[in-house]
Amino acid sequence: MAEKNNDKDPCWDKYEQVGMKTKKGKKVPNCVPKKDSGTKKK
Repeated sequence: MAEKNNDKDPCWDKYEQVGMKTKKGKKVPNCVPKKDSGTKKK
């Protein structure tokens, strides 16, 4: 099981948090794959 790193984003590499969701009655980060195609943030 992967450990949570509270200093950084709670999601895995190449994933970003988009709000929260409920899982088994608890609020957890909603991690979705990052979309790098076509748009770049500066």
